[in-house]
Parts: sequence; C-alpha cells; structure tokens
Amino acid sequence: MMKDTLSFARLALLLFGFVVIPTQAIVGGIATTNSISIGAVYTQGLFGSQYACAGTFVSSNKFLTAADCVLGHSPRDISIKWGASNRLNEPSSSPPTLVTIHPDYNELTGDANVAVLTLKTSTTGPSHATLAKESSIQTGDALTLYGWGLTGLEGLSTRFPAELHMVEVPALSTSECRSEGIDIGAGQFCDQSDSGKGFCIGDHGGPVVDSTGTVVGIISGRENCGLGTPEVITNVAYYYHWIISQ
Repeated sequence: MMKDTLSFARLALLLFGFVVIPTQAIVGGIATTNSISIGAVYTQGLFGSQYACAGTFVSSNKFLTAADCVLGHSPRDISIKWGASNRLNEPSSSPPTLVTIHPDYNELTGDANVAVLTLKTSTTGPSHATLAKESSIQTGDALTLYGWGLTGLEGLSTRFPAELHMVEVPALSTSECRSEGIDIGAGQFCDQSDSGKGFCIGDHGGPVVDSTGTVVGIISGRENCGLGTPEVITNVAYYYHWIISQ
C-alpha cells in the first residue's frame, strides 16, 4: 500500500508540483550550504521546466545522477543548475549535449540506476566530487545523503524545498540488506533508515557521501520517506569504471 501511495505522490509532483496525501513520514534532515559539487536537474513536463532530481559534478563537464531521473528525456528537455544551495537562486544553468544511461539499467529491479550527463562546455564554478573506486561499505558506516526532495509527507500540500538538505544515516552492507528481505543486486547497498530519517521523493540522483567526503553512492531506490526501513542506494564503486569512461 505504501509503495502505491508513493508512486501516486511522485506522479502528482511531476504533474502538478505538489501532492495531497494523508500519510506522514518525516525525513528528518537539515538545510545545508554544502553544495559545492551538487546540482539540480530540471526536466520539461506538462507545465514547463520543473525540478526533478539532484546530481553531482564528477568533472568539469560531467554530471552524475540516477538513470530514472532522465529516462525518456532528450538533452534539450533537461537543464542542470548549480552554484547555490538554494536551487531557486542558482546562478549557473546549462543543458547537456549528451545523456548516457547505463546499458544495464533495469527499471523493474533498479539495477544500474546510473546516468552521466555531458555538458557542451566545461564549467568553472563547481568543484568535482571524489568518487569511490573500491567498494568498502560496511554496516554501521556513517553516510550523509544530499537532495532537494521532500522533507516530509504531511499536511494538505507538500512541495519540494528550495534549500538543499542533508541527513545522516548508517550504512547497511549488501549482504545484510538482503538478510532484511530487501532484493538488491551486487551494485547496490542500503542505508539503515531510522524512523523519521531517510530520503524521499525528489532526492533521486543525489550523492551519498562517506565520512571522508567521498561519494560512495547515488540515491536511487524506493523512497521510504522516513518509515524506518532500509533504503536502496546505487554503489558508485561498482560502476566506477563505467562512470569515468563516459
């Protein structure tokens, strides 16, 4: 039932920019100004260009996000904005010239939910994130999630926040996530979302950062919006060589 509710919520947000929903699920993050390498993805919809996802600059003209953020969109339908933690005030914007989705991306399982967007010209403003080259995620590792997604599903109307938010949650290894009954592939791991903490609708594509500041994951799984169940994250190290080859 919750999965159906969140699917309806995502559709409503894409169509109208808000959602009316009777469920309450507080994500529990805080606003942050740490947005140096993070950008916002906007896509064209029925009502013009609207915020869709987050992402991370991994070089001067390469932007890493989730495949489901850009699936079905041509480069001319997409705009990347960056330069401020408030996405409404971001001074820089550019459409990609190329959208590359991982060839193994599976919409049903969420495997290989990775995409790299190539900008026409190199950027000079944002720094470039450091990507994990080898997978070393252990249960209990500290993770920080970033995104402009919903901070809760409460009240009559819920909208995406303007300010970038972050939330800290512990990691759950691939094997232990499976032991919790979560069906994930080798290129995925989980976070141990505490009740009231986790990622939500609109956070897809955002970076998952470890205690050293390295991007170890991409927010890409089903949004639990603080329900206290494991959330699926794409393992950057597993796809590292594909990412840097784009």
